Amino acid sequence: MPQTAQYWIDHLSLLPHPEGGYYKEIFRSDNEVTRAGATVVKQACTSIYYLLEGQDFSGFHRLASDELWYFHKGAPLHIHVIDHEGVHTTIELSDSSTGSLQAVIPPHTWFAAQISSATGFALVSCAVAPGFDFAEFEMAKKDDLLEQYPQHRELLNRLCRE
Repeated sequence: MPQTAQYWIDHLSLLPHPEGGYYKEIFRSDNEVTRAGATVVKQACTSIYYLLEGQDFSGFHRLASDELWYFHKGAPLHIHVIDHEGVHTTIELSDSSTGSLQAVIPPHTWFAAQISSATGFALVSCAVAPGFDFAEFEMAKKDDLLEQYPQHRELLNRLCRE
């Protein structure tokens, strides 16, 4: 059977993700940590499979933790990062000569992802440390980001869900 997006969605039992694409949590550490200066106990690490297909995208969002992305299969994936100074960079996650097999997104950094060709699919894993918690997940509000980063109007209009 050809390894299509639907094959991987079925094979890995992926579900729709609120930021776009499909996912399945595959690991949540039993080890617990606290951030420096914090009192809240969190899992040390979590990990998911994540799949984007065609023109779907992961809308701009940010987390309170580091997030590591690992490429597995499919088309090159572009991760768009806007740092704290408003500088936009694009990381190509792929197994091609122009890509990297992994990327690190620092905490509190706005980022989004899309398949560069808008065709095919990209299957990746994402690990978050300290572990992912929806209470520390923030979907971007397009108007707020446009006000803060007007120089990225085209990108934000294309990759913000709200």
